[in-house]
Amino acid sequence: MSDLAKVVYESGSMPKMCGEIKRDMVTAVIATVNIKAAKARKEAVKNVKENFITRRNFTIAQIQFTPMSDGFYSIDKIHSIVGVTEKAAYMARQETGGERTPARGSHLAIPTNVARGGNIRRPVESNKRISRIGKRRRVHGKSNRNYSSHAAWNVARAFVAYTEMLFLPLGGSGGRANLHQVVSFQILGSGDNQRVRFETQQVYRRDMESTITPANPWLLPASELVESESQAIFNSQMKKQGL
Repeated sequence: MSDLAKVVYESGSMPKMCGEIKRDMVTAVIATVNIKAAKARKEAVKNVKENFITRRNFTIAQIQFTPMSDGFYSIDKIHSIVGVTEKAAYMARQETGGERTPARGSHLAIPTNVARGGNIRRPVESNKRISRIGKRRRVHGKSNRNYSSHAAWNVARAFVAYTEMLFLPLGGSGGRANLHQVVSFQILGSGDNQRVRFETQQVYRRDMESTITPANPWLLPASELVESESQAIFNSQMKKQGL
């Protein structure tokens, strides 16, 4: 699990025993830390669903707890863990806040609602994933020297993007250029009055090297809520063992 977003439920707050520890006491302690971890996961999942946009079940599935296995241990060795796996390490940044930087390259690729089919709650459409766009599905050409003007160069690039269903880099160069799709391209009039009209929609913003994620704790509140029930859970498990 990610070291930045996990809670370890230890037995340190349990009563210290002198002499030999009875097996039923150990069983009660193990059950207590495991119940606390399971309840904390349940509350953490609830917090994420209420306070975040979860477009798939992936994030929820990565919030897990590792129970203590049955056995005979010393009290200070008994613990369980609840947190998020490394696959969803971005939730650790949500918990504590911090800077988001690109895993590769120098600039982030931030999808717009267009990439999500017009709905912020939807995942990015498969054909608009940045990994599938790559370099082959973009219009290339770094110079407008073969055209009468910069406007003519842009028109030519837009025409290629529209007819070949490619993405059009605009507003920067290289990895900083935002990616657009050309949704319409019209040639109006004729002769000297001929003009071109085209419409684009931005699919990705790529002009940012990093963003700051404000802290939005989802695990700590869950842990604090369960911790307030710790003594009651322990008493209940002791009672089950006849202690």
